[in-house]
This record gives sequence, C-alpha cells and structure tokens, in this order.
Amino acid sequence: MTEPLDPGPEVPVSTNSAFRKRLAVGLLAVLCLAAGTVVGDRFIPFRGTGAAADCGGILSAVDMGFIEQTGFTGRHVTSTKFTESGAGDAYRLDCMIDGDDTTQLDARVRVVTTDAEAWENDLKERGRLPGETKPLSTTAAGGQKAAALSGDSSAALYVPCRLDGDATAHLSVSVEAPGASDGNTDSQRLTIAAIASRLANHSVLEAGCAKPVSTTDQTPSFAS
Repeated sequence: MTEPLDPGPEVPVSTNSAFRKRLAVGLLAVLCLAAGTVVGDRFIPFRGTGAAADCGGILSAVDMGFIEQTGFTGRHVTSTKFTESGAGDAYRLDCMIDGDDTTQLDARVRVVTTDAEAWENDLKERGRLPGETKPLSTTAAGGQKAAALSGDSSAALYVPCRLDGDATAHLSVSVEAPGASDGNTDSQRLTIAAIASRLANHSVLEAGCAKPVSTTDQTPSFAS
C-alpha cells in the first residue's frame, strides 16, 4: 500500500489579517470624510447655495455662523432669492435665504422720503424691528440725518441719499434674521447690524446717490 504523501509543515493563513487591515483602512477613510463634512458644515451654514445665498456676493465675507445649525450636515438651503433693480427713488433690493423650509434671513433696501421717526414707527408696525430697540453708532456726510437701530434678531439703517435735483431722500435698510440661534444677544445683534451695513454701503452707490455719499461702519457698535 502506498504511504500517503507528507503534506509538509502548515503555512499560516493571513486572510483574516489582510481582511482586518483592509477594513481598518476603509473605516479610517470613512471617518476622515465624515469629519471633514462636519467641520466644513460647522463653519459654512448654507451648503451649495451659489451666489444668491450671499445676496449676490454682497455678504460673501460675512460669517453666517450665528444662524443655528441642524444635524451633522448643516442647514440645507431649499430656496434663495436675490433681486436688485431701479435707480434713484425707484431703487430696491431684496435678499431672502430659506433653510429647512423656513426663512433664515430677509433683507430689504428701499428709498424713502419720510423722516426718521416715521421711518422707525413704520418698521415697528410691520414687525421688521421687533423686541427691545437699541441705537447703534452712526454718522452721515455733511451733517445729514442718519439713524441706525438694533432689534431682536434684526437691524435697520436710515442712510442719507441725495438724488438728482438735490431731492432729499434716505435709504431704508432692514434686515431680519429669524434663523439666528440667539438673536437678542449683543454679539448676534451686531452681526446682523454688520449685514445691514454692507447692504447699505452697496446700495448707496447702486441707487445713484450723489456724492459725497454716506457710508456706514461695517463693524458697528452700540451708541454710548
């Protein structure tokens, strides 16, 4: 009878080790990707929005982190709207950002001929300057009348604009941020006021206001 062949010494099988290595590499890649997404969304509250999400580029340098995030992937914008038209007393600007099917930011610029008191009362009546109102520091060219106010999750500016024929008018800039995580704190009030200031400095040129134009401080502070 033929003796069975000697199979020789056993060779260790490394299949399990190789599988575990591939699994570890795969998990590491997934974790890195997830971490990058979370970190990115933490500082970019509106994802994949395009130019309209920052009011046609006017607010591109503004940190929108004061608007509360939802979940690990950040707030997704479902719709955006930015329109700007006209000149002189027909000038108008609208910028609205919606996220999670609710309005997060609503900014408007109009040309008005009312005095500062009537302007403020109108904004309050329409709910665009809610809560406690705090004055902001502001100045205007040539000693013209100007006003700047901070509300709860809102801000409004009354900026002089001399039109053709020396007609006296003002730009009414109002910003509401109902999506603010804590819009009644001083820090978030000033952030919203900074948004209004950027819109005012853009609009005073686009509306065709005669020089010298009044620009506003893009890092506003409360009046002392």
